[in-house]
Amino acid sequence: SCIVPGCTNPLADNYDEAANQNDGSCILTGCTYSDAANFDPTANTDDGSCIYYGCTDPEADNFDATANTDDGGCMYLGCMDPEADNFDAGANMNDGSCEYLGCTVPVASNFDPEANVDDGSCVFPGCTNPAATNYDATANEDDGSCVVEGCTDATAANFDVGANTDDGSCEYPGCTDASASNYDASANVDNGTCLF
Repeated sequence: SCIVPGCTNPLADNYDEAANQNDGSCILTGCTYSDAANFDPTANTDDGSCIYYGCTDPEADNFDATANTDDGGCMYLGCMDPEADNFDAGANMNDGSCEYLGCTVPVASNFDPEANVDDGSCVFPGCTNPAATNYDATANEDDGSCVVEGCTDATAANFDVGANTDDGSCEYPGCTDASASNYDASANVDNGTCLF
């Protein structure tokens, strides 16, 4: 019988049913890369069908430049708490970066134990008047507690309109000599007007 060389493998792309002697020309197309998900050990000609699973979104934190088929495992790191000030609606994996703005100083009147980023809103009530005896340099909100000493009697010669606490310093000028004819019992500062 005649020898007809050709591809005798019926699974080959170039199978020749007339051939009766395999000449090694069979072409078996498929994925020839062993690291691919669909590696075909019987293929001898790569057909570009190799599948590499991974995250194919360049915006993802685990983007895989070698992947050509998305496996649904893309990770987007960020803050996933809607209550946080930096909530990231696109995140699918919490990275611990959530920020809660507020006052983080425990001694402040508006201290927020939930806050982890100080936003400069802390309120420290106290006396903010530098002229007061109880002035508090750390206070940033006046609480009406300032003590400003001085003469609070409007009839006194040295009445201090800014004072809110009388310190006994009021001066009432007049004749303070009891033997004078114009002696003034309410005077505490002699003004040299005594008459004898």
